[in-house]
Amino acid sequence: MNVVIMVSDGYPFKFTANNSKGEFIALGMKEAGCTVTMIDNMHGTKGILSIQKGVSPHGIPYIIFPRIGKYTAFLRNIPYLWSTLKALKQKKDKNHLIMGMMDYPLFIIVAFMGIILGYKISTLFHEWHIGIKHTNHFWKIEAYLKDKTFGYFLNAIFPIGHYLQQKALKFQKPMLLVPVLASFERKIDNHTKKNHFTFCGHATYLIRNQIVLDAFEKVIKTHPSIKLILILVGTETQKGEIKKILHNKNIANSVDIKSKIPQDELYSIYDSSLGLLIPLDPNSLQDKARFSQKIAEYTASHRPIITSNVGEIPYYFKNNESAIIVPFTPEGYAKGMLSLIENINNSEVIGENGYKVGLHYFNYKKVGKQIKKFISNL
Repeated sequence: MNVVIMVSDGYPFKFTANNSKGEFIALGMKEAGCTVTMIDNMHGTKGILSIQKGVSPHGIPYIIFPRIGKYTAFLRNIPYLWSTLKALKQKKDKNHLIMGMMDYPLFIIVAFMGIILGYKISTLFHEWHIGIKHTNHFWKIEAYLKDKTFGYFLNAIFPIGHYLQQKALKFQKPMLLVPVLASFERKIDNHTKKNHFTFCGHATYLIRNQIVLDAFEKVIKTHPSIKLILILVGTETQKGEIKKILHNKNIANSVDIKSKIPQDELYSIYDSSLGLLIPLDPNSLQDKARFSQKIAEYTASHRPIITSNVGEIPYYFKNNESAIIVPFTPEGYAKGMLSLIENINNSEVIGENGYKVGLHYFNYKKVGKQIKKFISNL
């Protein structure tokens, strides 16, 4: 089986959730016996002026398209994409194209290219776009069209979670849940002293919703030696805003901010954490529909996650058994952190049980085999 995966953005040179998800799918399918190629989105990659081809450090062939012109690059890349898909097609194999949820007009163009060239087409359905708050009316219209019609152009759909699976039933297409993914074979350093909690996410979240910071502020009143590590994506201006918030709360000396760190350092921080924070808002449609890739990475670290019973969480985790599940309040998250500080043995058990959940559901090897079997029957 020949599989082309078009969900990434500058893979393998950029570190994004989409790139990680795409790579794990590619690795899983490759190890299941498929021929796999990762190709770039039609907007191309900033700094790339001509088509780049190679093999990633994990052994995945990739093709990156150029970005010449901020808003018109996709026009130049349309013929590149056509020739690329045509060249990658294998005459004696089944050919399958897995797409990401790109801009709606481009989504249609890519889907029809694949159909004309003889590919079976599927997409990763990982976002309920209608639920994203946006002031641009054209964007709202595109989001509505995308969510309400995308499935009609496909042979199959891969929803990331149960909420999106229900939304996609209207298309009456074969579906397979493809949740968050991670590797569960990396070595863990269990001897590092654990004296910090970790939050990994976008700076704008903490600016808008300070529940993690408010909870930590309560924790260090009784446990002043505990630290919080914030691994943030965002601009320097946004990170500066976070520093002001920490200063105003008088917790700046207990919080370390990191960004753009190597993967080994990221995993080391996870592995040495008392707990890993993934706040989910029950009033947020996005949190109900999304399934953060970080959750899979968190479980692979053998450390307990602290979260709320929102979206996909109740389908996989049980409170005080495989995760710490708390109300979406500063008091709730503070209580969850304190429970791990004050009962280390229990935190170790919860972390191990969370790992077992991830190994069973989020292991890229297992899911890769499932995807191969699923698309071979289309």
